[in-house]
Amino acid sequence: MAKIYAPNKQYSGVSASVSFVNGVGETDDPNLIAWFEDHGYTVEGGTEKEPEVEETDIDKMTVAQLKKHAADHLIDLGDATKKEDILAKIKDAQPDPSVE
Repeated sequence: MAKIYAPNKQYSGVSASVSFVNGVGETDDPNLIAWFEDHGYTVEGGTEKEPEVEETDIDKMTVAQLKKHAADHLIDLGDATKKEDILAKIKDAQPDPSVE
């Protein structure tokens, strides 16, 4: 079972069918885990290993995979936590193939 930590540590309610109390929820659904990661939540634990994704297909990577990609390529993500922000940082750091 994975623990999901909401960005708002005081949030109590239901998000994406997961109940949160004081900013913490739990699920073992890999699709929900990926959804929460993609939306800036912190995920701890979980039993599913993420599938391997081709390095060139960063648009299909989860937040965790993007963070690993950035670390492997020494890309500073700054304070980016949402998938679209992380993707933008990675794409900005890639060299322009049209420039030689």
